Amino acid sequence: MSSPQRTIVVVGGLAAGPSAASKAARTDPHARVILLEQSDAISYGICELPYYVGGTVEADDLVVHTAESLKREKGVDVLLHHRVEEIRTGNRRLLVRDINAGKATEICYDRLILTTGATPRRLGLAGEESVNVFHIRSLDSAHQLRHFIDGMRPRTAVVIGAGFVGVEMAEALRERQIDVTLLERGEMPLPGMTPDARAAMRDVLVKNGVRFCGNESPVALTSQDGKRVTHVLTPGNTYGADVVVVAVGVVPNVALARQAGISIGRHGGILADQWQKTSAHNIYAAGDCCEVRNAVTNAWCYVPLATIASRAGWVAGTNAAGGRARFPGALRATAVKVFDHEAVRIGLSAEEAKLAGFMPITRTVTTPSRVGMMPGASKLTVTLIADRTSGRLLGGTLYGREGAVHRSHALAVALHQHLTVDAFRESDFAYAPTFSPLWDPLLVAANALSRELQSPGRP
Repeated sequence: MSSPQRTIVVVGGLAAGPSAASKAARTDPHARVILLEQSDAISYGICELPYYVGGTVEADDLVVHTAESLKREKGVDVLLHHRVEEIRTGNRRLLVRDINAGKATEICYDRLILTTGATPRRLGLAGEESVNVFHIRSLDSAHQLRHFIDGMRPRTAVVIGAGFVGVEMAEALRERQIDVTLLERGEMPLPGMTPDARAAMRDVLVKNGVRFCGNESPVALTSQDGKRVTHVLTPGNTYGADVVVVAVGVVPNVALARQAGISIGRHGGILADQWQKTSAHNIYAAGDCCEVRNAVTNAWCYVPLATIASRAGWVAGTNAAGGRARFPGALRATAVKVFDHEAVRIGLSAEEAKLAGFMPITRTVTTPSRVGMMPGASKLTVTLIADRTSGRLLGGTLYGREGAVHRSHALAVALHQHLTVDAFRESDFAYAPTFSPLWDPLLVAANALSRELQSPGRP
């Protein structure tokens, strides 16, 4: 006698949800896999939203899967405009509301995967709901901002927050010929990178017409008609704005998990083990709603990145469908394009390494990105961080006009494998004059760091 069909329900779209659903359907072809999404889009490039706002790509380019294509290609049933309002763990049922019909029904599950993502962090200021204030975290919000720009032709913009998304949005708005002021509560943009990288990227922003204002935190949004913000106020300054973009980070969306009694970590995300199992029986979780184990320290951290979400979704989908997969932890591996420059940060910063109990030592080198005589050669700056006691690599930052991001991939592998500086500097990197100098910048930095580690001051 054949076993009864398993029903696997996935709650949420974007990166983790479709990955989990597709992998579950592939792992158990006899299972019924259902994906519930409260909006009208399930799978699109959220990291590409600034480039849609700036006009580099169009809306159709962003879509990875529609409900129809996910059903046709992956065998997943998709219910759009369906919001899960309650998880009833006792009888494994979900209370689901059809938003269009306004009617609530119950859906049974054998395995449940929560991929509820994150929500934009808010300023908590009056006027934040005004028609010209935008939080870019969904395709719908990006549509609204682009339509506002197309229709209202704003001349000035204030972007609040100079992390990766804030910097990308500042560039996107400059592409639309808008005068941009970028506010950051710290002294420099791109928190988490080395001071020299932050200063260099600030200079690139300013060179390209962005007015960067550090040590500035909004305290009020003012308007003339109560509907449209005209100024952003900080303790010492007032900035005029036809449009405001808030980019101050995200928080895990864990309301459903909390209601179901699922364990939540100190960073506010769901705690799932290496199999992506939560503390609730038959419930898995993945993506930006979750905390992850740091691959360098093994401590819980919150790293809302699409790459991590998709990988964790694969693991959750595999295990929910009866397979066996493991999520080994993740690195903070983030890159950003700043006009004609690129910058990337991998692993721990020196400050994070110290807080984690390491004795960090750093070395910074600036070398040609390719053989100096070759057309297009430019300067590339590399900082590597290691533990003075063990010699183990802990992280790094790279920036320049070219070659930073792709070189960082080798560093990411080294960090995942817990390589020492000496082991890493013995690597063979591909060489051709048009792509790299004879000694790759990463190896130059590793050799410099190795000499420092071997100095008499080493414990």
